[in-house]
Amino acid sequence: MTNQNLKLIANQEKWAEVSKELEAEKIKLAFYDNTIIPLLGNINKKKVLDYGGGPGVLLTALKKLGAKVKEYDISEYFRKQAAEKIGINNIYKTVDEIPSNYFDFVICNLVLCIVNEDEVKRIVTNIKNTLNKKGVAYIGFCNPKLLNIPETNLDLRPKPNQPYEKNHSYIKTKKEGGYQIIENHRPIEWYENVYKEIGLTLKDTIYTSEYKLNGCKIKDFIIFKLIK
Repeated sequence: MTNQNLKLIANQEKWAEVSKELEAEKIKLAFYDNTIIPLLGNINKKKVLDYGGGPGVLLTALKKLGAKVKEYDISEYFRKQAAEKIGINNIYKTVDEIPSNYFDFVICNLVLCIVNEDEVKRIVTNIKNTLNKKGVAYIGFCNPKLLNIPETNLDLRPKPNQPYEKNHSYIKTKKEGGYQIIENHRPIEWYENVYKEIGLTLKDTIYTSEYKLNGCKIKDFIIFKLIK
């Protein structure tokens, strides 16, 4: 199922190597971004942070809708790309620069599934700290329930060697862009427990639109709506 000749993105720093592929993704945009943007409602003059926002594609769309957008990303390369779109003054170079109790919305897309468990908890804690009293966080990534689905419109997955209930990692192939990533699989319940442990309240669980492929019903992404 996996091709050893494909580029493997094995850690956060290597994502810059597929920046062009990320910006060219059309199917993900149609399913993920077009799901999360309506969830935000009227965001004119709302303060929005994209935590791990990559090249700033989503924030570009939100800025056009009137939001006051900011981004933090671990990658200097991605920060530079995002700065070209939303302005250098809207980029945080370090987590310490992000103000506490400030943002109306914090978005974290496709990040928690590519970092280790300790980093998941650090990121969720940071997100909680940046939200204002009425703030809402939307944290989303690939749907863990697709573990046994070998192919979606977006990905090719190997046959799982671990059950759904067990945290583990595997290599999957991105059909858009033609590269491979290491996916850290954790059951949905594990994430729910982390949110509770950190002190966030889960208000809703949203899935992107369903479609069928090879006889399987597929919802590519899961998005958690959380408040303090």
